[in-house]
Amino acid sequence: MKSRYKIFLSIAVFIIGHFSLSLIANPGGADPGNTGGPGENPAACGRSDCHVGANNPTRDAGIEIEFPDGATYTPGVKQRWRLRVTEAGNIFGFQVSTRLPDDSQAGNLVPADGRTQVLCTDGRTPPCRADAPIQYLTHVLADTTNSFEFDWTPPDTDRGPVRVFAAGNAANGNGQNSGDRIFLRNFTLTPRAAQAQRPTIRADRPVLQVFSSTAVVSPGTWAEIYGANLSPITRQWAGSDFQGTQAPTELSGIKVKIGGRSAFVSYISPTQVNVQVPEGIGTGDAVPVEVENPAGTAQTTVRAAAVSPALLTTPIFNVGGKQYVAALHADLTTFVGRANLIAGVPFRPAKPGDRIIIYAVGCGPTDPASPPGQIVTGGLRRFSSTFTVRFGETIATSEGFMEPNNVGLCRFDVTVPNVADGDIAIQATLAGVTDGQSLFTTVQR
Repeated sequence: MKSRYKIFLSIAVFIIGHFSLSLIANPGGADPGNTGGPGENPAACGRSDCHVGANNPTRDAGIEIEFPDGATYTPGVKQRWRLRVTEAGNIFGFQVSTRLPDDSQAGNLVPADGRTQVLCTDGRTPPCRADAPIQYLTHVLADTTNSFEFDWTPPDTDRGPVRVFAAGNAANGNGQNSGDRIFLRNFTLTPRAAQAQRPTIRADRPVLQVFSSTAVVSPGTWAEIYGANLSPITRQWAGSDFQGTQAPTELSGIKVKIGGRSAFVSYISPTQVNVQVPEGIGTGDAVPVEVENPAGTAQTTVRAAAVSPALLTTPIFNVGGKQYVAALHADLTTFVGRANLIAGVPFRPAKPGDRIIIYAVGCGPTDPASPPGQIVTGGLRRFSSTFTVRFGETIATSEGFMEPNNVGLCRFDVTVPNVADGDIAIQATLAGVTDGQSLFTTVQR
């Protein structure tokens, strides 16, 4: 169920981080734009004052990169690279960039440890803005070790040859820019096809709704499909996969249909595909599900209903035999629960009168409508069906609507009622259908 946890994390990042905040670069490392790539500083100087040394920069020498697949890449398949500055020095630094044939960014560079960092053209951390789109992976601080490791994930489709530009610095460590050696090299990686195999879907519980693990889905909810050879690569959707506010129905050649309608594909891997369920799938115990990849199609069925509410939780919120709902206080940072419920996660109990926020899926139609596959924009889109949130037997005051700027994420804003202190069962009912999850939350005056 690892990508159910990924979904939880992505929602938590959205809640707590308010999207991706760019941070100013660490003062260590080299300024971006010094790998010898197109449009960059041809001297690969580093900072405002160039490193001074004999024959700087020396080209086609002084740097080695160990590529795990030789001079090739498989679209969408991550690689671990090892770079070495091969010339003598006391301290070492480097910088790498990757470019497509049109000189745009090729794939994603990611640090493997705390010794490296990724900066955009403007010196900020990714995601890079459209006016500063190129990624540069560089050292955090100059290092006495001449070897560095980091990861690169290629584009998910064949975009042609990728050029890797690298600059290395073998410095004497005198605290000045004199006597240092700068080296430049570039490498070319050619694509090879990711070989798809005919997919299969497992027989036991092949389709599950997120959060609840129930084998029932409804229009607009999120579902996980399990099997083998579902996709030759692993990836999640990105902003570039959207057409405006419209989510993709195909991700790297992987398509899913439920009830004959195209689902919206958010995550693919060899063993699991995650989708948002489309409208018009019908109801019943045997609604057809198809997963198609370039090598073939696999089929199964799922039970479908008009609504299938499920509140946000995750296996790590199962503590002491109780599964706690992942409710948040109004600060959208602190989870509801006793302090230190989970190490390293901020928790605080709720008290009567507090407003808490609970996310969910499978909440059915809204007014105005929130069609599946669309980022929710505009004013509040409230649930069309009647609903209640209960603490034990006590009904709480609540409102329900779709979370803006998200796809298929429901939200309950709940005022904690006057109930006894302690762990108390919490349950949502929508259009007469309960979540059935046996969840708890904590109330403490």
